[in-house]
Amino acid sequence: MALTIRDIAKMSGVSVTTVSQILNNKGHRFSKETKGKVLSVVKENEYTPNYFASNIIKKKSKLIGVVMPSMNEPLAYSIVRNMREFLGQEDYHLLISESYGKKEQEVELLSQYNQLSVEAILLISTHEFTKEVINQGHYRETPVIFLDYGKKDHFFGTVVLGEYKGIYDGVTYLINKGHQKIGLIKYEGKEYSLPERKKAYEDALTTNQLPVDPNLVKKTELSVQAGYQATIELLRKSSVTAIFCCDDNVPIGCYQAIIDEGKRINDDVEVIGYDGVSFLSQVRPSIKTLKTPFKEIARALSKKLIQAINYPHTKQNNHYLEMSFLEE
Repeated sequence: MALTIRDIAKMSGVSVTTVSQILNNKGHRFSKETKGKVLSVVKENEYTPNYFASNIIKKKSKLIGVVMPSMNEPLAYSIVRNMREFLGQEDYHLLISESYGKKEQEVELLSQYNQLSVEAILLISTHEFTKEVINQGHYRETPVIFLDYGKKDHFFGTVVLGEYKGIYDGVTYLINKGHQKIGLIKYEGKEYSLPERKKAYEDALTTNQLPVDPNLVKKTELSVQAGYQATIELLRKSSVTAIFCCDDNVPIGCYQAIIDEGKRINDDVEVIGYDGVSFLSQVRPSIKTLKTPFKEIARALSKKLIQAINYPHTKQNNHYLEMSFLEE
């Protein structure tokens, strides 16, 4: 059976409080002899303090729960990876769970994290939530921070990622290169759609006096396979010479579909990808992308989480960031 701090205190002939303060580097008022005695007993018995249990009791677990669709989703993964670095500087650790895009799983994970005594939760979701669900963490004194997706009235605010300008500039770039048949592949799930993406695409066409053809717009799920199938349909049923992919995994499927159809990337069909994921920068021929400010998003979310932990009853404002089109 593992030793407890009470055992160390008894073996050292001192109080539990004395042992606790010495192990937490707060034993300055104790003599060298007392500190040496305690540390000697600790070393001889290979005692490891259970800081996690101690922090749970003090309601300072230094744990932050993360609910994300999948570790395979480049956007979410890149943000969480950068957050681990920023939050690690403040001695926080991330517990990461995948919801696989299911709303009921997201709600269940929120509940589980509350039971694990995390200090705050980050929810990356494509679903709309009622105010009761959005604020349940606040009611339970566990702050929940969201990443965009329309939840702009949340108590702790959100990090809102503006996409309109980046998409508008990308479509305009294609038009200026002479493309008139431009396909759009965009996400639209059962519960939530992102109308800003389609509006930016349509506005760019209209501004440049090109018709908006609904047959060139494909709605799809967030997967490589879905991107592949949508591209096949565009290539076989229309004469597109360019395709704008509005989601992170979709361009990978689009890229492969163009090759499988015997066409040349950029020469026969030009592609603009999304999120600036590392894969798209490594393939040859390369394709242009929208750039997502991953580090800025991670930094903003980290600050929101820490502020919510330290000031759980203080309302926060939204933090706005913009995507940009990488022409070069």
